Amino acid sequence: MSYIIFIVVLLAVSLLLTVDNSWMNVLQQVRNNIVFANHNRDYGAFVLRRDYNKRLGMAMMLGIGLFMAAVGTPYIITKLGNGEEEMEVKKKIVDVNLELFEEQPEEPPPPPEVIPPPQPQIETVQFVAVEAADEPVDEPPPTQADLTETTAGQTNQEGQNIDAPPPPPPVEEETFDLAAVQEQPEFPGGMEKMYEFLGKLQKYPDMEADAGIQGKVYVEFVVEKDGKISDVKLKKGVSAGLDKEAQRLVKAMPNWNPGKMNGKAVKCRFVLPVKFTLR
Repeated sequence: MSYIIFIVVLLAVSLLLTVDNSWMNVLQQVRNNIVFANHNRDYGAFVLRRDYNKRLGMAMMLGIGLFMAAVGTPYIITKLGNGEEEMEVKKKIVDVNLELFEEQPEEPPPPPEVIPPPQPQIETVQFVAVEAADEPVDEPPPTQADLTETTAGQTNQEGQNIDAPPPPPPVEEETFDLAAVQEQPEFPGGMEKMYEFLGKLQKYPDMEADAGIQGKVYVEFVVEKDGKISDVKLKKGVSAGLDKEAQRLVKAMPNWNPGKMNGKAVKCRFVLPVKFTLR
């Protein structure tokens, strides 16, 4: 549409220039004859003004022709193509099994193969029928006492005696609380010697010393029947450095005198406060 408007405007301007007969119209033939009366009319300006309308008309015709060719060519090609037989597009309906696209549940793995434990080899004693014979017997038959302790079989075979009772399970020794024992465990030399021992080995952690952290760390441990210290763990702490140092001191202690019940040494649980004070 814009091309058509542009062409119409050019045509209108050309017509106006042609129709305009005023003196100001440089294309007016009378004006040009007067202006170039005493001049060489082969001069370029005279020729350009004289032939302007002619060239403008030719340019307009050429432009209109190119425009029509550009616009009309696709239309002509489309019209020419309509004469050809249109190819029939055949649609084929295919049945699709939607179940194939559904996510199939994974089959559970097969259960692990259960391998039965090997059967123990059972101890047997060959049972021999007693027959009367004049020749001496190299190996006497098993007695009734032998048969009560093992199993009779066709051959002599070493193995486990299945009639023997299994060994009893180990009995875990009871650990008594400090208040439940008759004689409480004690550090060699008493509590005064213990705190003297701890004071000599104590190393105040640098981080807690710089931060001014102090207090009591409660450490729980077990005094074994032979007096050894075991199962050392933190009961109540103050800081990471002091807690670690307190447990180290308890583990470094020598064997204690164990606690006793009815005169026998027993395992006893003990809670010890380890005091840390900055000086």
